[in-house]
Amino acid sequence: MKGIRGRFGQHRILNSDSDLSKYLLEMKLLSKLTFDYFLEKYNCILIKPLVGPQEVRVIGNDDGFELATGIEVFRFSSKEETYDYLTKQICTKKYYIVQASPIHSVNLYHCRYTLHRKSHQANWKIVQNARMDDSSLQVKDLFHIWKLNSFVTAVAKRLGTAFPNCHTIVVEIAKNGSGDYWITDTVLHERNSKWSQYHSLYEKRSIRPCLPATELCAKKTLIVFLNTYSEVILKPCIGQQGRGIVKLSMTDTMTFEVHEKQNRTVKSDFNELYHYLLEHYLLKKDYIVQQRIPLTEINGCPFDVRVITQLDEGNWIVTGQLVKVAAKDYFVSNRASKLLSLNKAINESDNEVSYEHCRKRIETICKKASKRLWRKNKELSIIGFDIGIDRKGAVWIIEGNYAPSLSMFYMFENNEIHKRISYYIKKHKKSD
Repeated sequence: MKGIRGRFGQHRILNSDSDLSKYLLEMKLLSKLTFDYFLEKYNCILIKPLVGPQEVRVIGNDDGFELATGIEVFRFSSKEETYDYLTKQICTKKYYIVQASPIHSVNLYHCRYTLHRKSHQANWKIVQNARMDDSSLQVKDLFHIWKLNSFVTAVAKRLGTAFPNCHTIVVEIAKNGSGDYWITDTVLHERNSKWSQYHSLYEKRSIRPCLPATELCAKKTLIVFLNTYSEVILKPCIGQQGRGIVKLSMTDTMTFEVHEKQNRTVKSDFNELYHYLLEHYLLKKDYIVQQRIPLTEINGCPFDVRVITQLDEGNWIVTGQLVKVAAKDYFVSNRASKLLSLNKAINESDNEVSYEHCRKRIETICKKASKRLWRKNKELSIIGFDIGIDRKGAVWIIEGNYAPSLSMFYMFENNEIHKRISYYIKKHKKSD
């Protein structure tokens, strides 16, 4: 399945369209034969996994071969040495592709387009267009901008036809100063991707004020977010139970603090920070960067609310709410120190917010969000939302989980909530 949905499968789909194929870079599955062939034909090639953000650049020159991982650069005297090190030390997943790099790759403008559609019958729309590098090249001509926008929309339409359940697609483009451009990558963001979920919720105007500012993480985007917000959160697009989540903050001394679980590390400048993030996170998974909401706290520990919504006879209802208080020195509640009812948490919090206002607001927002997500995935019958309440009493949707853990409701001193959730799960199964 990954072979079909991954880079190679998407490339074959686009290559079957004569209007799109001329903008594709040659691609093959990686083997010793294709590696040698590409290095003989091209001066620079790229190695990527079928799925995932890792990218290795191999450049041939008079002195031998240079292999760049984004973190380190290695040099070898022969193709054999280069391939051996590549496959044994760096490319450790099962399948990879080898891809030609655009000509004169140092003089390119790299851009990432995110396209989203409301349903599989709806038109694709560009919802984000972000620079990926520091190139001085600019696309200013309105005709060329229109042409490029029409082109990436056609790419999404072609892939969307092949993958009808996918509603968010990222298309990466490389463009030179002469107006030539190439498709360098395409990524499907399925329903369980936080990037796709964000755009599904953002479609609803009444939900937008409850969504933290969110973008796909790239070097340029991260700089902007750190300069805009006092703290930001990095999250893998696909992930559960708080794994891989990192908090970043800029200190008064213009250094950067990295907060992972209970651990804090200080980096002296942005380049050191980004190198660290690449090595430990960004080269392993696709990430989003998100504005960090200053959550209400209890004794210095932030908390959020796990809200369960369930489908009952065509309507979404709230069947459970439980507050998770983060453990000491943790910034996320996945490692909870205690579980509380919403009423008790509000009373114990360090802010004067109204319980009744929060309860009503949370229920309203979660019902609206459930309906919106259900429009994209009719198989949903239960959603677990993580809801934040900031220090001013505003309610925020941190994320939704399509297979929420219910163990916390069972462990809570009053497990009536767990019984109610279980009742609607059984009721839904009987109706099927």
